[in-house]
Amino acid sequence: MTSVNPTPAPVVLPQAGPLIRYRVLAYATGVFLLLLTAHVLVQWQQSSSQGIGFTEAKGLGTWLPGGEHWVPMVHGYLYLAYVVVAVDLWLRTRLPVAKTALVVLAGTVPFMSFVAERWVRAHVVVADAPGSAASVGSAA
Repeated sequence: MTSVNPTPAPVVLPQAGPLIRYRVLAYATGVFLLLLTAHVLVQWQQSSSQGIGFTEAKGLGTWLPGGEHWVPMVHGYLYLAYVVVAVDLWLRTRLPVAKTALVVLAGTVPFMSFVAERWVRAHVVVADAPGSAASVGSAA
């Protein structure tokens, strides 16, 4: 009887740089997506309670100077960088395309970029990291 290993071996990356870039942008994109979500919810509440149009409500701009402008803008630019870095990581690791697409889309759903970052971290190891799967097998 043969046993089937349900979890594939992690992909070994020669340098830590691409993985670190991805992890930093995943967290930054996730934080700003949460801010953007809060901004939209506050904007919706303000527009309905004050009887003004949705686009006229200040949202987080009520408490953060200029927040109605820079929160969505920063999230947009961070998401673009996140997509570029995620595709770069895919080109270096050749993770499954469908799962990479889900990782990219995770930057559009609140809290999911944190989940995707954990998934990527579990499936990609760095060769020169102490205690990584690659260095454990080469220790003599």
